[in-house]
Amino acid sequence: MLLIDEIAGQDVRQVGHAPAGKLTMTVRELLHARVELEWHDRIKPAEDLHAGGRAAPESHEARLNRGTEGGVRGFFVGGDCAVPERRRERMCAAAEQAFLDQRIFVLLDDRQAESLDQVIEVDRTGAATFLLLTPLQGG
Repeated sequence: MLLIDEIAGQDVRQVGHAPAGKLTMTVRELLHARVELEWHDRIKPAEDLHAGGRAAPESHEARLNRGTEGGVRGFFVGGDCAVPERRRERMCAAAEQAFLDQRIFVLLDDRQAESLDQVIEVDRTGAATFLLLTPLQGG
């Protein structure tokens, strides 16, 4: 199953695939898998650079802009935490809360996921789109 990020009206990008070897998974597990991709692709490399004593201006810039990468807000920003496992847990909790608050919709092919405990048949679902809604500006 292909995983896609979409920010309403801005950006659509493929971010990876669902974990192999599972026939079914819940929406909660799918969100956690998406957080893992974010962790390995963005967060962990930046932390490794900082731990090695090297400057990572793009990460510093992203932190100053509250998780934006290239001007686009990241999906699962979990805040700073010295313990990597806790930070990942916070990111998972933030993703779940965003789903419950309807700030992120999960689209499974042509249908919308309704609950965190909804079971997804991985082999029958071609794509999962994480649609991030952005608040309107103005009055």
